[in-house]
Amino acid sequence: HEIVMNAQGEAVVAGGAAPLELKADLDVVKATLDPIAKLQPFFGGFARAKIWMGQQGIIMPLHYDSTDNLYVMAYGRKRAIIGPPGQLHTLYRYPNGHPLVGSSQVNISAPDLDIYPNFEHAQLKEVIVGPGDILYLPAWWWHQFEQPFEDTAALNLWSRDREKAPDSTIRDLRIREHALFDLLESAVTQIFGNRAGLILDGLANDKNKNNDPEYARAKKAMKAAAKSWLDWIKQAPGSHPKVSYSTNQLVVDFLDTQKEVMPEIQEWQPGAIWDLTQTAVLPRDLRERCQPAAETSVFMSLCG
Repeated sequence: HEIVMNAQGEAVVAGGAAPLELKADLDVVKATLDPIAKLQPFFGGFARAKIWMGQQGIIMPLHYDSTDNLYVMAYGRKRAIIGPPGQLHTLYRYPNGHPLVGSSQVNISAPDLDIYPNFEHAQLKEVIVGPGDILYLPAWWWHQFEQPFEDTAALNLWSRDREKAPDSTIRDLRIREHALFDLLESAVTQIFGNRAGLILDGLANDKNKNNDPEYARAKKAMKAAAKSWLDWIKQAPGSHPKVSYSTNQLVVDFLDTQKEVMPEIQEWQPGAIWDLTQTAVLPRDLRERCQPAAETSVFMSLCG
């Protein structure tokens, strides 16, 4: 995959100016899609575009984007698994400090319910998209793309919001759960910095056997953050299903999603070697012709 249009709507290749032919093609695509894009309630213009080309069997694991997205199929068919926003407790979102922030920890193609029991209650649907189809993915909606049929090519275009668009937490109440989890994580990160992952892992997996004051300090900070979220929710229009929860229950629910985030990681910091082996296990036929990419590569595997 490659970014072919930057945030200013300019055609690019590898960060530089794109060939005139690509620019002309993108101009036609934007002009064609503009009437459709304007049906999005808060559309303020196209922001970025990315081209995707993949071999049969490849999976883009379950994740969400924070902006609206038009996904245009050009060649081949894909299976899209989609789910409504929120569901952080059932889909086990990676935290903000993780390289896979915005993605689910669960391999939904072969979920391990012993490790991720709440996944049983996840709300997901399936749709097949083929050449000429345009799939509208609103901001914060979960989606996974699979290629079980043949090789594929697609283009997706993200949108920017129009001026004075209402905040996302007003537009979709389910997104308020993101604000809660972000507040709880941030409360620990502000105190412990790069050690936040260790602290959260210790609390989530009940490693505080010696009554370490650091754990107590982290939990106190999270309860304060949970209270501020509850105070906001009680005043906000529309409320939220968790408005009746205690601060302790909100913290427990959050920690329940952190148990498997960093089983072998020593530090929470950029460049940490995270265990990505179970995020999207390659099918057997791909494993036989793929090798792990170098650590400096932007890809996980190189396939011949």
